[in-house]
Amino acid sequence: MKKTLTIALISGLVAAPAAFAKGSFDDAERMLQVGSDYGISHFQSIEFDDDHDNEIELEGWMGRDWFVELDLNGNGEIDREQRRKPKGEVYGLDADDVRTYMKAAQQQGMHMLEEFKVDRNGYIEVEGEDDNGRELEIDFRSGNPEPVKVERDD
Repeated sequence: MKKTLTIALISGLVAAPAAFAKGSFDDAERMLQVGSDYGISHFQSIEFDDDHDNEIELEGWMGRDWFVELDLNGNGEIDREQRRKPKGEVYGLDADDVRTYMKAAQQQGMHMLEEFKVDRNGYIEVEGEDDNGRELEIDFRSGNPEPVKVERDD
């Protein structure tokens, strides 16, 4: 029984990286526009998620009043919305800054986007794939579109 459980667990861990969906930068741009039109002023993350029918998850702040999480379908329509009052300081990037870092990631060879996220300390992580399908992770520091770290799977 333990052996079967161990094999199932290892198989799940090996398959887990394949569960992330990928989107084009054009898809990301469309979703960024949907979020902006909705009222997101500070984007915290954009994630392509194929666990739920290829949804795109957007998280960010609407001014200083609300933190919002949106699940969008591939057409940019809102499937789910969740708002809550912020418990901390507003952080994230405006749409133009997100575009700057997405462009910088493309210049490093990223072809498809999986996730874009900003943390409270201003670190920006962009995950995706290059044009050969290899995973690529690029880290930036807010205020500078030059990468501080580039990791490529060989």
